[in-house]
Amino acid sequence: MKSNLLVFKHKQVWALLLFIVAFVAFKWDSLFLPYFWDEAWVYMPAIRTMAESGPSVMPASIHPDLYTGHPLLFYFMSSAWIKFWGYSHLVAHSLPMLISVGLLLSMYFVNLKWSDTHNHALLATMLLGFQPNFLTQSSFLLIEVWLGLLFLWSFYFYFSKNWIGFSITIILALWSKESAYCLIPAFGIIAISERILGSIDKKTLLKRFAGLILLFIAGFSFFFIQKYKLGWYFFPRHANWITLADFKWKMEVAFGSYFVSDARSFIYAAFVLCILICFFLGYKLQPKQRLIIFGSFIFTFGFMVFASINFFSSRYLLGAHTLLFSSVSMVLFLIPNKKFQVALLIVFPFFGMNNIDNSLRTKNFSDVDLSYKYLVQAEVEMCQYLEEKKYEEKIHAPFLMLVNLTNPYSGFVKTGFTNISGNVLSNNNKYYINVPNEPDPVFDSIKVALNLQLEHKTECKQAWVELYKRPD
Repeated sequence: MKSNLLVFKHKQVWALLLFIVAFVAFKWDSLFLPYFWDEAWVYMPAIRTMAESGPSVMPASIHPDLYTGHPLLFYFMSSAWIKFWGYSHLVAHSLPMLISVGLLLSMYFVNLKWSDTHNHALLATMLLGFQPNFLTQSSFLLIEVWLGLLFLWSFYFYFSKNWIGFSITIILALWSKESAYCLIPAFGIIAISERILGSIDKKTLLKRFAGLILLFIAGFSFFFIQKYKLGWYFFPRHANWITLADFKWKMEVAFGSYFVSDARSFIYAAFVLCILICFFLGYKLQPKQRLIIFGSFIFTFGFMVFASINFFSSRYLLGAHTLLFSSVSMVLFLIPNKKFQVALLIVFPFFGMNNIDNSLRTKNFSDVDLSYKYLVQAEVEMCQYLEEKKYEEKIHAPFLMLVNLTNPYSGFVKTGFTNISGNVLSNNNKYYINVPNEPDPVFDSIKVALNLQLEHKTECKQAWVELYKRPD
């Protein structure tokens, strides 16, 4: 007990706890908002349906159109959570928030074990915690933060040679989402590298391969069961999206999302510069640290390739940041100068807060931008206005707003509207909703051609939602 309390003698631990308190305070108002984007039209309807029918990890436990063929572990966890605690927005959002806090604590613990340096552990945690994409998704009932947690622990258990923990973590990841299968070849390449470097013998390498194959089979058992029950391994619509047609473009976007967006180019420039400085000054990483960094970038590359041959979204890429930022901080703190290390810990929060401010001010309103909450608030006010007015005429709404108005599980309305149209060209439309995150040039043309008049507008900061009326 005494040894466990010794950790609180370190100033960095108190800084970590203060950072987590500030993180929860910063996100507090977001816990009471309805659901946004994929939360609203994919995850929450499936999770709520599963909660009401009974939580399960088995394929076809709910209609496949709801979970689109994905492994169901995260849906099971979330549905069990809201079934036990209740269906409020606060309850639903509190689960991903707890996972996010767990991820920040894990970043500190794992990086402390990898370097035995509290400064390194704190910087790695802050590098992730100040990222706008992490802060945005930290309260979303989405799977990316959960995957990031599993990716980090899979690497920790592998390099700790804790094969029980490693096996459990890998299976949890494989039963969470298909992209987790990138872990299997990544660890295979790491094992080959260990053999080339002479840190393991041929027999051990074969054992590692055999273990990875068994874990692959255990994870893929979900899809075997799905094939037996439904006649297909992967959701047909998603399977049709697997293509190399846009591979180059998607890889460029993925590269930008990892290494350029939100001023991450400065972080990785510092990373490369420190590598060069350490090379010339003779500072060297431990062999295990070099493998961790090599494995992190190998996994990230595989993750980018997987994302680039499937349906692509920038939010999918969040999980690998846990490993990349661990690698970056490991190299930055290879320079043993204490003043340099303290300067990094002091300067980076200001750098991070500037990124956060930019993300709050952006007019992009995506699921990796903190400004999303202003758009959600404007959408809430528009939904409330429509509920009060009780229009009987047809109202056109773009897809995401249509979901908000017609599906109560999205959290915006108590009873779904029945007069919402998804066809902007319909002559039956009397009203038209316009939102900034779903631009439509067809609507812009109709607005001019029919001389639509602004009926009502809701605003929150730079976000807005407009309701137009067609003249009689």
